[in-house]
Amino acid sequence: MCSARTPLEMPAIWNSDSTRAFACKFWEGQSRLLDSMQEFASGWFERRHVGTHAALEAAQKACEAKNPADTFACYQEWAAGAASRILDDQLAYQQLVHTAISSMASVQPELSGVEIPAPLRGPRAA
Repeated sequence: MCSARTPLEMPAIWNSDSTRAFACKFWEGQSRLLDSMQEFASGWFERRHVGTHAALEAAQKACEAKNPADTFACYQEWAAGAASRILDDQLAYQQLVHTAISSMASVQPELSGVEIPAPLRGPRAA
């Protein structure tokens, strides 16, 4: 391994095994995060489709209701399902955030034993 002597030479930190491992962990974490985001989005759309079909069924039943109590019962059934889907959205979002934080936390650079060069500085003005 060669250590950089001039600004044009590649610093030793970029040629190390620990940097390679860090880069791999980082991009593997990004891949897990994208998979989790895709799962979240797919679940969200699925819940919206279920909600739309439930609303259609509730509207049809309400239009066929014989009295206001039956109409209100249709609304209550739909509202309970909507509340359940909102709760499912919140749980899925929490899982997404957990995956994102876990992906970021799992990427820890292992720089022990690697000499990091000091930044290049020009002469200071008086």
